[in-house]
Amino acid sequence: MLGLGLALTACAHRGAGRDEPAAPLAIEVPDVDLDAEVFVDGNYVGQVKALRVPETGPILLAPGVHRVEVRKPGRFPVQRTVTVAKTQRTAVVVRAELLEDPS
Repeated sequence: MLGLGLALTACAHRGAGRDEPAAPLAIEVPDVDLDAEVFVDGNYVGQVKALRVPETGPILLAPGVHRVEVRKPGRFPVQRTVTVAKTQRTAVVVRAELLEDPS
């Protein structure tokens, strides 16, 4: 069940100025995967559960193309390429169902 939507602000920078265009990144994962790690453009930005608290989140995405990856040991990673328009302010949603790796 993908019941958790997290508002992350993803761009490779946190706390973007309010005048700078940026769109929040929303990661949806099953509750069991809240400890999964999130990477944006190859940079580690934190665990899913940590990115929802004000001290470590949200993550904002600047306009352009970004690679979002959600990883957890013992599960297949989820990778998505997302595009943020220059005027976009709505959330970019990544649904990450991390399937178990049988190996």
